[in-house]
This record gives sequence, C-alpha cells and structure tokens, in this order.
Amino acid sequence: MNLIFRLIRILFLGWLRPAMHPMDPSTLAFRTWPTDLDINMHMTNSRYFALMDLGRTELILRTGIFRLVLKHKWQPVVSVSTMRFKRAIKPFQRFHLETQALYWDEQGFYLEQRFVADGKTLALAVVKAVFVGRGGVIRPAHICNELGMMDPSPDVPDWLSGWPDIENAIDERLGAI
Repeated sequence: MNLIFRLIRILFLGWLRPAMHPMDPSTLAFRTWPTDLDINMHMTNSRYFALMDLGRTELILRTGIFRLVLKHKWQPVVSVSTMRFKRAIKPFQRFHLETQALYWDEQGFYLEQRFVADGKTLALAVVKAVFVGRGGVIRPAHICNELGMMDPSPDVPDWLSGWPDIENAIDERLGAI
C-alpha cells in the first residue's frame, strides 16, 4: 500500500479518538506531499480515491462497524463512486477530508466525501459502499440492527435524487459489454 504510514496513523488515532454515531461526520487532516503529485504539480486524481479509503476506514473504526467486520469476516467494498474536482490541491497544502453517511437502501450505504481547505470545497465524491460476507452483500438494515440503530434511513438528499438512474445506466452498460 502506498499510503502505509497514513493508514497506520488512521488506525492508531481511530482507536484513540472517541466513538461516533454512524451518521456523524468524520474529519481527517492531511497535507499534500511530493509523492501525492502528478506531472501538473497538483494532487493526482488517484490519490483522492486512496485518501477516501482512509476516510471510510476511520469512519468504520470509530462507529463500531469494525468490530462487526472482524466478527463476521465482512469486507467493506466500494460498489460505485463518482467524483467532481473543483479546485486543485497544491504541493504541501493542508486540507481536510470530511466523510459522512447520507442514507442507505437495501443494497448499500451512500456516503459523501468532501475535500476542504480554507472553508472551500476542493472536490466532492459520492460513494456507494457495501459490506460483503460469505453469502454476498450484507443488507444495511442488518448492520444497523447489529449496531443498535433502529432509526430508518434518512431520505435521499434532493441534490442526489438522480443517483439510482446513474447506477442503473452503468449496470446496463456493463451488461452490454
């Protein structure tokens, strides 16, 4: 893993930081290092996705889902993601990654992951995350029950109402090739 030291930091701090509710936002601080840059001298697109993995890892640790992952031998997996880059992250720039669950349905959890610096959003991603076990995808309702969360899912945010159409279009395209 090319982010091994960052991962170790996230794992260590994840155990030390207070527990959080699964719907609460998680925030991690980062700085762009020379190994994060592309030939244009800003953070390379692939690094955003790698850092997003760390954001989701921290969320899984602090919400207690990690205990369930270990107990049941589940694997957290990204099923679908989309990203909008707005402003470049420059060398040595400090920024934050904010990760927050938005809602869930029968298949997965939908998360917003936002890169922020100086109060400005630099990039925004929406991710559908699932947990896979021996029998396939674990239903989010099952995970919520094991966490003691009996509340229903929040509604799909208005700004994200077209997401199922995008997901279905991609599924249809994959079936055609």
